[in-house]
Amino acid sequence: MILACFVLFAALAGYCEYSLWKHMGRAGRRSPGGRVYLVLTGLLWAAVVAGLAYACCGRDSVGWLMRAFGVVLVLFLFNGMAKMVLLLCGYVARRTGRPRAMGITAGICCTVLAAVLLYGTTAGRSRIRVERVEVVSSRLPAGFDGFRVALFSDVHTGLLLGRDRMLRNMVTTLNALDADAVVCCGDIVNYDYRELDDRVLEALSAIRSRDGVYSVLGNHDLGIYIRDTLSRPVEENIDRIVAAQRALGWTVLRDSSALLVRGGDTIAVTGLSFPQELVHRSHERLREPLDLSEAYTGVPQEMFDITLSHAPQAWHEVRGMGRGDLTLSGHVHGLQMQVRCGGWQWSPAAWLYDEWSGPYTDGERMLYVNDGIGYALVPMRIGVRPEITLFELRRSDGGHSIGGGIE
Repeated sequence: MILACFVLFAALAGYCEYSLWKHMGRAGRRSPGGRVYLVLTGLLWAAVVAGLAYACCGRDSVGWLMRAFGVVLVLFLFNGMAKMVLLLCGYVARRTGRPRAMGITAGICCTVLAAVLLYGTTAGRSRIRVERVEVVSSRLPAGFDGFRVALFSDVHTGLLLGRDRMLRNMVTTLNALDADAVVCCGDIVNYDYRELDDRVLEALSAIRSRDGVYSVLGNHDLGIYIRDTLSRPVEENIDRIVAAQRALGWTVLRDSSALLVRGGDTIAVTGLSFPQELVHRSHERLREPLDLSEAYTGVPQEMFDITLSHAPQAWHEVRGMGRGDLTLSGHVHGLQMQVRCGGWQWSPAAWLYDEWSGPYTDGERMLYVNDGIGYALVPMRIGVRPEITLFELRRSDGGHSIGGGIE
C-alpha cells in the first residue's frame, strides 16, 4: 500500500509538472527564470529516479548516499505538494475570478507546508520525548512492585542523520530514567549488520540498567532488504547482529524467555521472532495463527509476563493464549506522520493497523506500541517525535490501569 501511495503521488506530481510546463508557454520556458526552474525540476526528478535505481540494484545501502536520498525525497514531497496547491488554487481562481485572493492563499499554504516539512526534518525527527506509563496489575508479584522498564525501538541506525549525536542523546535519556530493565523491540539497523560499526557499538554499550538489556529482532534486522545476498547472506546478517548485541551484554530473545528474580518472586520477559508471514508484507494483518508455544516454554501460565514483539499484529495471538500481561512493540513509527489533540490522535497508520501507537488494553492485559527513535527512508517525523517509554509496574488487588505523561 505504501508503494502504491508513492506511485500515485509521483503520478500526480508528474501531471502537475506537465500542466505547469504547458502553462509557462514557450516564452516562459525560454526566459532565464524559466530555464533555471526547468533545470532544477529536472535535477530533482533525476535524483529521485537515480536514488530509487541505486536502492533497488543492491549497492551499498549503508553509506551517505542513502541518507542523502532521504533528503531528496523530502524535497520531492514538498515540490509535488506545493505544485498541487498551486494548480488547485489556479483552478479555483479561474472559476471564481479571484486570482489575487487565490494567489495569496497559495502562498500561505506553501509557506505553511514548507514550515511543517522543515520542522519534521529537524526538531521533529531528533527531539526525543519520554512517555511515562504506570501499569497496575493484580498479577504482579509483590517483589516487583515499582519495577521500572525503559523501552526503545526502531533505531534504524544506518539512516540516522547526525547518527552519533542522536545515539548519545538516546543513551543519555535512557540512563537518566534509572530503569531496572531496558528493552529494545527491534530494527536496530535499517539494512544490514555493517551499520553496527565500532562507534555505534561504543554508544550502545553505555546503556545501563540493574537487570540488563533485552532485545528482539525486527524485520529490518533480518536482512530481507539486502539485495546482494551472495556477498552478504541473510543468515550471516542475522548472526552478526545477534552476536553484536550479545557482545554488548544484551539478552537477545528469539522465541524464548528469560526470568527476572527479586527476592522470592519471579516474572518473565519473552521475546517473539518477527512473524514469517509478515516478512514480505510487514504492514498487513496476520491471516494465519502463530505458534508461540516455544517462546513461553518454562513460563507458567500464572507468572506475570512482559512480551516483546516487534510487530504489534502479534498481540491478538499473545492475548489469545492468555499471555503477555504487558506486550511491548514498535515497528509502525506512526508512519512518521501523526495528529494529536488532547487525548485524541490519528495517523495514516490507522488505515493499516488495528493498534499503531500508544497503549491498548483488554481486561488485565496491555499492548503498548512505541513510536521508535529513527525512521524508514524519509528523515522526517511530523507530529510523532522519537520516543522512549518508561513503564512503572505496580501491584494492585484488582484491575489494570494506565496513566502517564510526556517529558
